Amino acid sequence: MDAYTIALCDVRREDVAAAGEKGANLGGLIRAGFRVPPGFVVTTTAYRDFLRAAGLHACDPAETYQRIPNAVVPDQIVEGVLEAFGDLGARAVAVRSSGTAEDLADASFAGQYDTFLDVAGEQALIDAVRRCWASLWTPRAVAYRRAREWSDDVALAVVVQEMVDAEWAGVLFTADPVTGRPDQIVVEAVRGLGEKLVSGEATGQRYVVSKDSAAGVLSAPSDAGLPPGLIAQLAWSAREAERHFGGPQDLEWAYAEGECALLQARPMTALPDEPTEPTHPGEPVPVGSGRGRSRGLTRRAAMAADHVPFPPYPMDNSLTVRPVVRGLVRMMASAGLAAPAAEDLLTEVADGVLQVRPPAIRFTPRVVVRLPARLPRLVATIRTQPERWMAHYRTTLLPLLERVDQVDLSTWSDEALLDHVAEIQRAQGRLVASRFGAAVPRVLADRVVAVLLSLTLAPARARTSHADLMSDIPSVTRTVNDELDRLAATVAATPELAEIYDRAEPDAIPGRLARTPVGAAFLEEVVEFLRHYGYRQPTMSMAGFPTMGETPAVVHRLVKALAGRNAAGRCKEGTGRNRFVAVREDLRRERSARARALVPLVLAMTRIARTGTSFREDSHAFLFMRPAAAQRRLLLELGRRLVDRGTLASATDIFFLEFDEVRQGAERAGEVVERRRSARDRVLPTYRVLPDPEPAGPEDGGRTIRGVPASPGTVSGQVRIIRDEEGFGDLAAGEVLVCAFTNPAWTPLFALAGAVVTDAGGAASHAAIVAREYGIPAVMGTGTATSLLRDGQRVSVDGTRGTVTLLPGPTGLPEPG
Repeated sequence: MDAYTIALCDVRREDVAAAGEKGANLGGLIRAGFRVPPGFVVTTTAYRDFLRAAGLHACDPAETYQRIPNAVVPDQIVEGVLEAFGDLGARAVAVRSSGTAEDLADASFAGQYDTFLDVAGEQALIDAVRRCWASLWTPRAVAYRRAREWSDDVALAVVVQEMVDAEWAGVLFTADPVTGRPDQIVVEAVRGLGEKLVSGEATGQRYVVSKDSAAGVLSAPSDAGLPPGLIAQLAWSAREAERHFGGPQDLEWAYAEGECALLQARPMTALPDEPTEPTHPGEPVPVGSGRGRSRGLTRRAAMAADHVPFPPYPMDNSLTVRPVVRGLVRMMASAGLAAPAAEDLLTEVADGVLQVRPPAIRFTPRVVVRLPARLPRLVATIRTQPERWMAHYRTTLLPLLERVDQVDLSTWSDEALLDHVAEIQRAQGRLVASRFGAAVPRVLADRVVAVLLSLTLAPARARTSHADLMSDIPSVTRTVNDELDRLAATVAATPELAEIYDRAEPDAIPGRLARTPVGAAFLEEVVEFLRHYGYRQPTMSMAGFPTMGETPAVVHRLVKALAGRNAAGRCKEGTGRNRFVAVREDLRRERSARARALVPLVLAMTRIARTGTSFREDSHAFLFMRPAAAQRRLLLELGRRLVDRGTLASATDIFFLEFDEVRQGAERAGEVVERRRSARDRVLPTYRVLPDPEPAGPEDGGRTIRGVPASPGTVSGQVRIIRDEEGFGDLAAGEVLVCAFTNPAWTPLFALAGAVVTDAGGAASHAAIVAREYGIPAVMGTGTATSLLRDGQRVSVDGTRGTVTLLPGPTGLPEPG
């Protein structure tokens, strides 16, 4: 081959250093018999010789980027490129960058380097090649590499191909990029050139096709107008390309004059895990799996929706979402696993609204070197002791949080407020890995307890014994719930307070309490409660969401609901130390040979598991809730100043801006806020932080909804749907609490509920833990309960099997005829 050019048909896999990944992949397609537009590659040798001749080989990225477009290309390189161009004989060409480190299984670099279409003429070609070289040094490409901790010692080849005058063009995924299903092909097509589709300028027609050629198109747009036979050509290309490259591929294609040509092939990155069948009754199955219906959300999506039930605000994206995803990517890469760039895992589904696409974990040869090197650090992280973690928290992060409460924030400069937000974020980030390291072995201990009990006792007794062993666990969540119950008991026992809570709206209760000595004294108790626990957030543990301290009506609603329970004489039967002690003693009295062998191990692992549950609850409050509340106070102070300056209409509008936008002084901030507010409102009704198939309706003729079994037992009762904290006071004793999600701020209601059913969450969620604490059945992750059930319907909740069944009656199904 020529030092500066190589024909595409001659490029082999071993030429990747000269032709780049795109060039090598196209050469492989040509040799495998695929139709690929003819062309040639301008090699990395040409790029390096150009840099040296222009004196740019030692410049920093910014200078290199600025100077390349105007630098002189040496004559010998120009001659080589124009000779290859003349041999091609094309009227116009497509000029595409081909990096030596792009289109990889763990890094797509999609959109990082430039492409130029319909390039005609010799000078235009040289200019396009030069602009491709410059794209190696754009700020976005440099940031992309450095986010992955990759060196800037890279080179760029350029692919020049005959331009296809496409009638249709688009992209083709040989596995479903959303669900991960390997048996389905996804095609996106537009009329004309495909560049407007891949650049995001146009929305294409979307087709889902079975990889089995006999099954055909599974879904298509109503205005489908593709030429006959095109889908069949694309399906063949998908199957053969995947077979050739040995894995799922992202292909670009163009169709003209009855034939389809491939323009690009690269491995699919960030492919979700393939959906799996359930291993026991009640475990959710993605829709379309062929087994039953209404199996709820996938377990991963259900847990994610429990923690992130609403779209994080743009400020939360910058303070929480992106740092967490980047941390995950760094962790994977350091172990040698295939680690897509963080940007590849985040999809902006609307202006300022992000959705996370979890990466498929794949091993690479780097694991052999990196994982053993990281193993000592990994072991040290897992061996973190909860008490040591808490001590570290008290000396590092806690002082930063307490300072926010102790000083007059109005005396701080704007810069000081933002610096403190960033300092909290950094201190928080340093504690995350060790927090999860301390939790992991203790969570595993809980699973070991469940397995050992299943080997020792009958299935039903094993499940109830497990729940009882995990009751009465000290934690900040239990302390908060006990304090609220104490306040409610005071109200129930004091006629003057009971009358106020019974008759006044929650927002008016503080004013009513302040009018009398008895009421004022009780109000001070509520204020003291908020002084200690007002940092807790009823919605989400992120800075964009209000705390209980900002919305004391939430506390008054809880007290009102619990006071009604106390007045009715209903106590928390079966909860507390009695259940734990009783089941422990029952196990010690078991006399079978298997029990005598396993019970000591069960109790030993139980001690570890109980410590883990306590630590998980407490560390969540201290690592996520308290920092978010402190950051919120700092940002609201700055937001109020921006309102005074006429920049924002409301202090809370600051959460519609990214942290760096605030730091740099966002131009036209009001317009940005309104645009993002509208975008958020549009996606709010259907938002999920992880993509997940929509769950189907109820099964058994419309009677049964399935979810994750979370707390054993069976209870029948009337449905009460609580959609947010404003409905806390609506729940009556013994009703089935049905809600989209819960977090620790909701759990006081569990003392009142007969059972709990949620759209989101799983067996390890806060709600499940507290449900087991109170000994009430719970079914999590149904995906549909709040939309399919109605207030007043009678249902049977089976927390052992994970089912919610409508019962006959005037508010449920019709009575049998």
